[in-house]
Amino acid sequence: MMAGAFVMALLTVTIIRYRVICEKAFYWAQLHKLSQQVLALEKTGQNTLCARQILTETDWLLDSTHDVHRVAEHVQTLRDVLKNLPAANADDEQSETDGSWGACYTEWFFKLDASFDHISELDDKHQVPKYPVRFLDCINSPELLTNHLNDLLISDLDADGVDRGRELNETIADLLRLVIHHEPADYPFHPQLKQAFLDFLMNKARNPETGYWGPWYRKGNQIEKTLGLSLTFHIISYLKGDITDWPKVIDTTLAIKDKLYPHGWLTRHGYSNHHNMDVVVLFRYGWKYAAPAQQAIIRAEFHKMLDWSLKKSLQPDGSFLVYGDDSQEDAEYFGTAFLARLGYFDRAKRFWTDESFPEAPKVKERIAAFIHTHLNSGGEGGSYYRDALTVELGEPLP
Repeated sequence: MMAGAFVMALLTVTIIRYRVICEKAFYWAQLHKLSQQVLALEKTGQNTLCARQILTETDWLLDSTHDVHRVAEHVQTLRDVLKNLPAANADDEQSETDGSWGACYTEWFFKLDASFDHISELDDKHQVPKYPVRFLDCINSPELLTNHLNDLLISDLDADGVDRGRELNETIADLLRLVIHHEPADYPFHPQLKQAFLDFLMNKARNPETGYWGPWYRKGNQIEKTLGLSLTFHIISYLKGDITDWPKVIDTTLAIKDKLYPHGWLTRHGYSNHHNMDVVVLFRYGWKYAAPAQQAIIRAEFHKMLDWSLKKSLQPDGSFLVYGDDSQEDAEYFGTAFLARLGYFDRAKRFWTDESFPEAPKVKERIAAFIHTHLNSGGEGGSYYRDALTVELGEPLP
């Protein structure tokens, strides 16, 4: 009887998992079609911010959870938005209720990410948000922040089927920028919040063997600590390279160059301007800690990245090819940022080589021209276009 009950329970679990896999495959296909519709609208000059937010969150639900019911609801919401273009083109207004942006998101960490861009733009203008950013209150003490991050650090897929890796990455990236730089300026951050955050990052979440950060996964009684290229980039970048154990970071970054993201540099398509930019920034901060033999390897890799970006990714009109379900604006920003941070446009930033790139001014002009014609559209609401133009290319807004 016990053996029979065990077999039946195992069969039931197998059937449920198979059904979830089939449902996910169905919705992946639906989401890809909708993604192409959103991209087509963006390329005609539409502001697809709301649609892009729904698309991004649905992609996360499919990739990181088994909640196909919410996926189905999101897919229908996206279809409804695409039928109402005036609503789809509406600006992302701050919520009077909690002070957040990201009105077409439902997850807190995505709203946090959308809100950062607005808060940062206001801070650059020495302005504060119209409404108090009460959505930050839920993490505004050492205990609240540490408990929240601890909950995100370890995923137990067997227990609830939720992979918290992306949520961990987005949350740490945005809170680092807000807490370290005290943005918005009028928000009453807890006086010990910054130190508690740094203690968590340096003394809890970091793998001392690799020097890297990444999501952890519970498997039975064991904890697997994975390597996260993006999370490591975010932490090192926003701390401006002020970390210990740089030789370990250099060793690990080189060791994962042929692995697939999120644990390596590559996508299933090969290179990505986004990941290439992350790698460039990591090596820029760690260049002085790399041995001469390592610097030679890095130079060779940079040459391959640059060749791919200019010959395969960059298009004659100054745009960059869109891969997967990214937006055109997203592709433009990271293509531009990769070239800029590599020092392609500016010899002063060319930390890795003394070479000249005489064609760079023409390339810069081409990219800037494309951005100028698309400033009022985009899947990110135009903020990535503005940053690509002003921060990465050093050009004024029109």
